[in-house]
Amino acid sequence: MSRDGHVDLDLDGTTHRFRLGIGDLEALQEATGLGPAALLQRLHAGLSYRFRDVRDVLRLGLIGGGVPVPRAHAIARRLDGLPCIALIAKAALVLAAALEGAEDEPVGRPAAAAGPEGRIAFAAFYGAAAAMGLPAADLRAMSLWQLAAYIDGFNRARDPDAADAPTPQEEDALWA
Repeated sequence: MSRDGHVDLDLDGTTHRFRLGIGDLEALQEATGLGPAALLQRLHAGLSYRFRDVRDVLRLGLIGGGVPVPRAHAIARRLDGLPCIALIAKAALVLAAALEGAEDEPVGRPAAAAGPEGRIAFAAFYGAAAAMGLPAADLRAMSLWQLAAYIDGFNRARDPDAADAPTPQEEDALWA
């Protein structure tokens, strides 16, 4: 996967760049009522989802990948005539690319427990961005991996001699 969360995929004979930045993931969560990881799990496992969810992933991924909004909407409207299984697989790849980031360079701590339906609490992202002086527009354009790397860099710059944060297991042991 890529650091900026993009993936290039063929859609109806044309290669498009798909990318879901933080702002796109937030819009997707609002549109589907599901957190991105929960939606990915549902698509992958064949659990309950709507074709509209698949269309929303691909439409927002096209927009995040640089396709103009009117064109992305036009492409999304044509998806109904394409093979469903292939579209589900592409939507899953777009979500996986957005959530995974760079496999060779892990950053940040493991994610906290998700809310209902796997929803992400985006308010915490905006709070962290404000504390670091990162404009909201810049935050919304980042991938999750980029945000985690930004936070790691910010923390290291503030205190380069600080020990790494305790793991969740170490935190639990402190309270035992």
